[in-house]
Amino acid sequence: PTEGRLGHLTPEQTEKLQQFWVRLYDIFDGKTQFDQTAPSSFKGQNRDEDTPATPAPEKKSGGWFGRGKAAEAPKEKAAEVAAPAPRFSGADIQKAFWKLTMMDHPDLIILKFMRARKWNLDDAMKMFLNALKWRIVERVDELIELSDSELDEKYPKFIEQMRIGKGYLRGADPLGRPMSVVNTRLHHKNDQPAETIHRFTLYTMECGRLVLGDGAETVIVVFDLSNFGLDNMDWGFVRLFVQCFESYYPETLGVCVVHRAPFVFWGLWKLIQPLLDPVVASKFVFTRNNAELHKVIPRDRLPITHYDGLDDWKYEYVPGTPDENAPMKDLAKKEELVAERHALETKFDGVTREWIKNINGKNSSARDEIATSLREQYARLTPYVRAKNLYQRLGV
Repeated sequence: PTEGRLGHLTPEQTEKLQQFWVRLYDIFDGKTQFDQTAPSSFKGQNRDEDTPATPAPEKKSGGWFGRGKAAEAPKEKAAEVAAPAPRFSGADIQKAFWKLTMMDHPDLIILKFMRARKWNLDDAMKMFLNALKWRIVERVDELIELSDSELDEKYPKFIEQMRIGKGYLRGADPLGRPMSVVNTRLHHKNDQPAETIHRFTLYTMECGRLVLGDGAETVIVVFDLSNFGLDNMDWGFVRLFVQCFESYYPETLGVCVVHRAPFVFWGLWKLIQPLLDPVVASKFVFTRNNAELHKVIPRDRLPITHYDGLDDWKYEYVPGTPDENAPMKDLAKKEELVAERHALETKFDGVTREWIKNINGKNSSARDEIATSLREQYARLTPYVRAKNLYQRLGV
């Protein structure tokens, strides 16, 4: 689809984008009041190390698919006394915005939130600010800045999740949408702390952003429910999955394939479906066998080892090497590249502020050129500010 996307905006949509930037700069500059606190649903702001941070109303979650005796709908828990929520300034929001942008055109990020809220500026801005505050509270940055071994030390058995292939990214469909496969049968709730599963989920989401190719804005998620049983159901993960794609990574889910769902799943689906936004629910596809899966994802894009595919590939975790993140220790070069990045951000801000002085629905080629430079510069900056991940080692 091209409707409402970068490079395909109507004059009316471009005007809306300009108006959004006006409001955003007023927040950055402290000219406009906004809710500076984190919503109470951000459980990451006041949790201990053994309690997962989910954007759901419950306090605890099991992670991906946990082991239990029954799959019951979540029950409300007694109210607890919470510490004061953190407060955020316009400068905090601006910093979080540029960290979120990374290699993307800044407009691409904003347009996702505007489309998700049907171009309503008030609703889109509220959603956008909540997502930025959520990223701060969730400490998303650490997931890309720490190495596998550092994450494993902080979150026990983090590497184990990758080693067994519980969830991984592989390839893309003909539209260039990266594919994420979740093997539900490999998860056992008590094998690792719930917080580890939570962080691994967000880690995979962030890695997915890196493997998006030019022109691709969405991903395909395949939930392999082979050998799924009631003891695999986890409401915490369902809420996390829904909230991430509805609120924090909007307009990112292209298709969610539920593969080989057994009979017991359909009773659960009746409970899950009401939790979904209608737009998100419309992206769910159910395949009973490999032949049906091939109608969604071509055989040549699926591994031979699973799904009767033709891709001669088998998942394997490649561990990091002691010196793979050596550039991160080169503080002089890092400082030089970070300064270069900030200069480009400042340049983009300056051109954008001029652009929004006249709300005329016309695009700015100068902004697009700077955004291209930001993408190229981030590729050079990456080795100095983010640890190498599994997919970079695999050559993705």
